[in-house]
Amino acid sequence: MDLLAIAKKIADRVEAESSRVNVPVSVSVVDTHGNIVLEHRMNGALAFSMELSQQKAYTSALVQVRTADICQMVQPGQALYPLMSQGRFCAMGGGAPIDFEGKVVAGVGVSGGTVEQDVAILEGALLGV
Repeated sequence: MDLLAIAKKIADRVEAESSRVNVPVSVSVVDTHGNIVLEHRMNGALAFSMELSQQKAYTSALVQVRTADICQMVQPGQALYPLMSQGRFCAMGGGAPIDFEGKVVAGVGVSGGTVEQDVAILEGALLGV
């Protein structure tokens, strides 16, 4: 498995999907330890979008759940609430784990639009991957 090749393919698909909807974004891919594999910020993407895309990728890689699906799990009194006190975790939609042969090998994060736009761009990019 070539994780960089997978990350490049996903980043290309994210860029194509974001161009289609005219929302410039940043995309980050991290391995399961949270190490950056790839970062890409499109022209016009907001400056802070890179940091948010990293946090979304990190969260989805380590928790192995789409960030859009963990909002309820990080509320006070819930199982993952303590994660929110850690600076690198993010419960905003736009992050997803990346599976290879049935095993999570990385996480991807997209940021730059509204949460709904980030989720739609990510979902569109991951179709068929």
